[in-house]
Amino acid sequence: MGWADHYRRRDALDAVLNDARRDPSAPLIVDPDVFGSLRELLLALDHRWQNKLTARMENAGLNGPVDEDRVRAELAADEPVLRAVLDAHLPLDSYRAVGMTP
Repeated sequence: MGWADHYRRRDALDAVLNDARRDPSAPLIVDPDVFGSLRELLLALDHRWQNKLTARMENAGLNGPVDEDRVRAELAADEPVLRAVLDAHLPLDSYRAVGMTP
């Protein structure tokens, strides 16, 4: 993926999250020029969550033992729409079905 594709995907994810501010459980609009399916969009949103979570966990680990629940809760507080969209569209059994972890 080149930079142009990266920015297109980032902008599409930002647009989905912006739309979801009103109702995170509403059907998500998939831009077919960017994502081939709803599953692909959800995987990209989960990837964003996982990247942010990994960075925070690693940063917290620089200061000693990590309280993983606290780090997750802080990220959820900072990214409430992202977390709400994932929770609404990927219940626990769906995460397992697509090979992701909440």
